[in-house]
Amino acid sequence: LCFTGHKSMMGPTGIGGLYVGEGVKVRHTRAGGTGVRSAQRTHLDEYPFRLEYGTVNTVGVAGLNAGVKWVMERGVEDIHRHEMRLMQVLRDGLREIPGVRLYCQDDLANHIAVLLFNVEGLEAGDTGTMLDVDHDIACRTGLHCAPRVHEQLGTDKIHGGVRFGIGPFNTDAHIEKAIAAVREIAAARARAV
Repeated sequence: LCFTGHKSMMGPTGIGGLYVGEGVKVRHTRAGGTGVRSAQRTHLDEYPFRLEYGTVNTVGVAGLNAGVKWVMERGVEDIHRHEMRLMQVLRDGLREIPGVRLYCQDDLANHIAVLLFNVEGLEAGDTGTMLDVDHDIACRTGLHCAPRVHEQLGTDKIHGGVRFGIGPFNTDAHIEKAIAAVREIAAARARAV
């Protein structure tokens, strides 16, 4: 099981983890350069040293540790409830805007707090630039490391979609600001046609 530290774990970028089941041996891809026995030409066989090459990212490990502690103190379920409540407000608000196409299910029961959308007649990157420059709103645009999904959605022709990811630090005010900004962008696009 692999995970990245900077997503739901609240750690910094550049850190992640790999859980290896008991008795499983992961094949080496490199040899030498261990921080434990640097003079050895062969890599150590025991975990975690078997998979560690070079200097351990101690700052990243400390940041990930702090992030995981914060998540555990707050509670995964509480975080999820907060994010999904905001997700519903965002989805319902964007759904009402003419010219906005949402790519999500109606039922959010099996959904995460990530919403993909596009404004009709605009490439995703252009919408993202307007959100950033004109409204000071962060989003992610493009193919999101999933080009085949965008091919199935038909969004590959407009260079993907605009993605809002809701996190535990987002507020109702953030969501209302995002809805208002998308409303303004869609209205300006409609007037330009």
